[in-house]
Amino acid sequence: MSPLLHADREAPRAVAQSRDPRAEMLRAFVAELDALAIPWCVLRGQHDFPDLHPGGDLDLLTEPRHVRAVVELAVRLARRHGVSVWERRRMGFMQQVLLYASPAAGVHQFFGIDVHGCEACYGLPFLEAGHVLARTRREHGLPRPEPVLSACIDAVGAWLSSGSIPARHAASFRRALEEHPRELERELAHWFGSLGSARMIADARADADFARRWPLRSLRRALWRRALLRAPISGLASFVRYAFDIRVRPLFQPRGRMLAFLGTDGTGKSSVLEAVRAQLEPAFGPERVHLFHMRPGFLPQLNALAHGGRTTYTLADMSEPHRAKPSGLVGSALRALYYASDYVLGYALRVLPLRRRCAIVAFDRYIDDYQVDPLRSRIRRGLPGLARLCRLVPRPDHLFVCSAPLETVRARKQELAESESARQLVLYEALAATLPRAQLVRTTGSIAEAADLVLRSVFEEERA
Repeated sequence: MSPLLHADREAPRAVAQSRDPRAEMLRAFVAELDALAIPWCVLRGQHDFPDLHPGGDLDLLTEPRHVRAVVELAVRLARRHGVSVWERRRMGFMQQVLLYASPAAGVHQFFGIDVHGCEACYGLPFLEAGHVLARTRREHGLPRPEPVLSACIDAVGAWLSSGSIPARHAASFRRALEEHPRELERELAHWFGSLGSARMIADARADADFARRWPLRSLRRALWRRALLRAPISGLASFVRYAFDIRVRPLFQPRGRMLAFLGTDGTGKSSVLEAVRAQLEPAFGPERVHLFHMRPGFLPQLNALAHGGRTTYTLADMSEPHRAKPSGLVGSALRALYYASDYVLGYALRVLPLRRRCAIVAFDRYIDDYQVDPLRSRIRRGLPGLARLCRLVPRPDHLFVCSAPLETVRARKQELAESESARQLVLYEALAATLPRAQLVRTTGSIAEAADLVLRSVFEEERA
């Protein structure tokens, strides 16, 4: 039987709690690192530690031989402090631990710990851990690189990965150039060579927006060339491992989460989904939270396919989901096969590339709706093999079936006949009891409470 998520039963969590599991866990983590005498330092930021911005992470560097031990320590302390490890991943020399805690109703803490064994650009190491760890000092209780080295790591690291530099990092770089020009030039020469260093220094002196003048491609090539000359075999091996971790591994171990919300009209599924998105976007960013309605949409609607790429129905028509008669047996089978193909192709070409970047992908309805409400897509009821076809398409990590009493559903929406709403409520609840990874969500309480329950269900777990 599917788990039942009921907002009313979780009311005691609405009481605010003073405990901050994120801060407790991070303080214990750095204290344990010092106690174990593992050499490490913070790479970027953390001036307000242990406070982190929504979705922020603790970026630290240690020797490559200690990376795994540091990651395991983070996982062990997370469990001890009631923090969930909802995903772990490796990207070349870096391993990430993605964490989640919900100490009170409406409070969702998403954060992470990134453990680097060196500084690398697309898998090629250009700044050894020993070079950095030998030049650290304690500041606000944390070991940090010396100011000039820190300015280079912050500014140039951001520029190498994105082609731009945040204003605060650009200001630190200019300050280092004014106060320690020779030291800064020597550090850049260690990365890019003397010619590259001279070019970067000259551009930084000539223009406040110096990152715009730096030739990204040629300086990256100089960086890679020097990295390969220092260690050609291990450098190439590192690049191959990074490419595998980024391009190949996500095909078999998808990142992020894929969610789907089902339910008849009036159960509040779309409202719950919007509330979930409102909680996720501040932590993940809008670019990593993606919503789809019903299908991935790689293949066009059959109506549009038959009318030159444009649908013939209007928004007003959509308020009558059963306005059109279903196709016959053959037509219904072809429709089901066509839309199932969209789920397969759309997942491979639209959804999976998003998950490779650890995005959260959510569907408002999914192919399983065809088992309860096939008429919405002009598929006849009782089509043979429809349930088996639904099982063949890529499955969500979590499937939430929203439900509420009939009178509540009718008060919210009356697009369907009352008898049809009652029939669908029964069938959706039965579907929740039989589908794998499905959970029944009672939306009789507030939408915010239901969204809290969904988020805790998704992230309070560890993926193997």
